[in-house]
Amino acid sequence: MKLTVRIGEIMKKEVRTVGLDESIENAARIMKEEKIGSVVVTGDKNVKGIVTTSDIVYKHVADKRGTKVSEIMTTDIVRVSPDKTIEEAARIMVEKGIEKLLVFEMDRLAGIITNNDILRIEPALVEIMLERLKFGKREMKEEDFEFLECETCGNFADDVEEVGGVYLCSECR
Repeated sequence: MKLTVRIGEIMKKEVRTVGLDESIENAARIMKEEKIGSVVVTGDKNVKGIVTTSDIVYKHVADKRGTKVSEIMTTDIVRVSPDKTIEEAARIMVEKGIEKLLVFEMDRLAGIITNNDILRIEPALVEIMLERLKFGKREMKEEDFEFLECETCGNFADDVEEVGGVYLCSECR
């Protein structure tokens, strides 16, 4: 059975951006402070590339290349639509050997999805499926796998309920 979770449901919508002339050191500082693994590089209101921690380590530190993000950024950006499934995103990441995908709606940057985002959601899907099978529900439909993200802990569960305007799982209620 294939479980359908769309990229748009789990992507991070707030993407940190820097300009083409930003220093590599400042980009690294931003990543450290915000505990993120990349910044998107923009110029003329368009996405020009992405700088990841790997770009900094391999290109700047190890190869002693550049002082600006534009000198080490990855310009061959892989774009996905928020309507794609996380299985499709994972397949693309494996095929391209990358850990992050930029999500675009039309030509507008809408978010980012990382391999960690996918790893965070997949165990919840498997757990829900196994639990339902354990209770004798042999035939399952896609709607049996409706789940939401708990706004407190960030976990996905099939028992999320609205409490005082906030969606909470059973452990956080």
